[in-house]
Amino acid sequence: MVAADRDDPVAGWMAHKQPGTSPEHRRAAAGLAQRHATAVEHYLAGRAETALPLLEQIVFGCRAVLGERHHDTLTVEGNLAVIYLQAGHDDDGFAALEEACSAREHEFGADDVRTLTALECLAAAHRMRGDTAEAIRIGEGVVAARERVLGAAHPDTLVSRLGVGLAFAEAHAIPRAIAVLAAALADADAAHGGTYRHTIEIRAALACCHALNGELAVAAEGYDRAIADASEAFGPGHPDTETLREERRDLFSVPSPRAPSD
Repeated sequence: MVAADRDDPVAGWMAHKQPGTSPEHRRAAAGLAQRHATAVEHYLAGRAETALPLLEQIVFGCRAVLGERHHDTLTVEGNLAVIYLQAGHDDDGFAALEEACSAREHEFGADDVRTLTALECLAAAHRMRGDTAEAIRIGEGVVAARERVLGAAHPDTLVSRLGVGLAFAEAHAIPRAIAVLAAALADADAAHGGTYRHTIEIRAALACCHALNGELAVAAEGYDRAIADASEAFGPGHPDTETLREERRDLFSVPSPRAPSD
């Protein structure tokens, strides 16, 4: 899923305000930050259509108050691009995402984490639209950059590696997907343990690929481990744990471990 930028809008703007700005300017910036936080809350609650007009207004305000290339203006523009996509405005979303990537690369550099966040969103958007070749091309570039900047087992890098693996799977290149996901799983497990969220997600994706490749015993073992780890990490009745059980059941049509009744 394409995700909105995780930068804290209030802390971000307060940290980046310039010395000597007027009280009116600071109040305007703080107001924009609060409105941005509200819009992101609407988005996270699944109300993209409500968040969209708010973000459009906030972008204009940020450009006027903070400047077109200010860090927080670019953050809001990136979030607007994501929400366009979530609201089904694909043409506007892709155009805004591509502009966000270009602007961040120009301002911060190609390997800056903010640029890579925008590129990760663009890769995920291409994958969700079925443009697997473009998703793989962009995603592999993000993985290489994040490995250089953050390390192979950093959470952001693991998300990118998972995305590339899923793109290969959706392109029907299952052996490539298995190779990518198996390597990511080894790094995630070693660095964070089996009950870490990204480890569980990668293990389940790898198990699904093994099933698609006809390796049903390996796939079942992977799903069972993912379900057990999710039960320990989130709880046996947590929605994410139940989702893994449903995936396993759909793939194999055989019973899987169930949550104990209350």
